[in-house]
Amino acid sequence: MKRILTLLALFGIAILFAQTASNLTEFKENIAAQKAEAKTQLNPYRFDGSKITYFNFKTYKQVKEVEIYLFNNTDYRFSFNGKSLPNDITIEIYDKNKTESDRVLLKSFSEIQGKNILVESAELNKTYQSKKNTNGRLKRVFVNYVITAVAGAQNKQPTMKERGAVVLVMGYKN
Repeated sequence: MKRILTLLALFGIAILFAQTASNLTEFKENIAAQKAEAKTQLNPYRFDGSKITYFNFKTYKQVKEVEIYLFNNTDYRFSFNGKSLPNDITIEIYDKNKTESDRVLLKSFSEIQGKNILVESAELNKTYQSKKNTNGRLKRVFVNYVITAVAGAQNKQPTMKERGAVVLVMGYKN
């Protein structure tokens, strides 16, 4: 009897593990498809790179930051894909990192859940030049993902429903 119960318990654990692995594999496959979709949004710009930011929604607000370099006075296009978000977040683009008190908010948008959003460096440069009263160009930008708090989230062992990602794809003008 003990042997049968032990085998059933092991079998149950194996099924649970297989289900979790299957969900994670499906999640990552969706990310790959969303990256390909975001790349198509870059035309006529040429693909330069991508950055996928993974996170878990928690019962408290979080901020994840990504730094993007802008080279040689080249114009860039950024495509943000929010189709792997179970909850909405806010994206903020700054000229300096989050430790700097004098940084300038260049662009902010919310409600990206399920959407693709395009931003061009020319627009960011115009905002930067008008707010800083300068003719200089941005050499880098900092993208902040402001991840909202979710009531009832499992902080220690998040579920697949609390897992999210934003796909950022960058391209440059030829």
